Amino acid sequence: MSERINFAYVRSTPQWDAHVLRSGQVLRLAGEQIPDPVLREKLDALNRPERSRTEQLIRSRDLPDWRRLPQADSNLRASYDISLPFPADPGFDLRLTNLQLFRTGLAFHVVAHEPTPEEMPSLAQPSNEQMNFGSRIKPGEPHRIRLIVDTITGPILANSTHPGDYPDDPNEPWLYSGRSWRGIAENLFGITTGGEYFLSPPPQGPLWITVSYPEFGLAPTTIEFELPQLL
Repeated sequence: MSERINFAYVRSTPQWDAHVLRSGQVLRLAGEQIPDPVLREKLDALNRPERSRTEQLIRSRDLPDWRRLPQADSNLRASYDISLPFPADPGFDLRLTNLQLFRTGLAFHVVAHEPTPEEMPSLAQPSNEQMNFGSRIKPGEPHRIRLIVDTITGPILANSTHPGDYPDDPNEPWLYSGRSWRGIAENLFGITTGGEYFLSPPPQGPLWITVSYPEFGLAPTTIEFELPQLL
């Protein structure tokens, strides 16, 4: 039996073009291919580096404290005991956890749990079989998770951005990638991999957080959330 397919034609408008461009930014950062050559050209123009490699390295050594995760709890305004699952089923559980709101920004973790049938599994897998939630693709680690934060009304941020490209304006959003870890799960039946991230300054509205990890079968998947208003 034949299927009926309905086509809808959308007239191009500045608002629609901006939406397509923004969606394309997220998909490219998530590792997806962009088939439209015109859109690819626009994305290439947006991705041209503003600073030289040398300037990036110098600036990364002088990253301001207010762009990093605070070490003192005196700056902590609120913490949220929540665990939000990303809507995907790639064979492991992936969650957004440990949200902490500081005076200078929002900290959060992204944590994956890979279940194993045996207790106390070995952590000595080849590097291409190990998840990497760090900010860099290190020697011997051929890939990493792709994490994108869409501030909706502001910039699109990603863990792949060089740390030396932070904006000088303290009011402009920026995503900092902190420590990462890998170890035996709490229930001993699985491996836990996690990463720590810090968004500064504190978000003023909803966020869309997208993750993908094609090397482990995870297509782009998104969580939308907004922090409750603080009194």
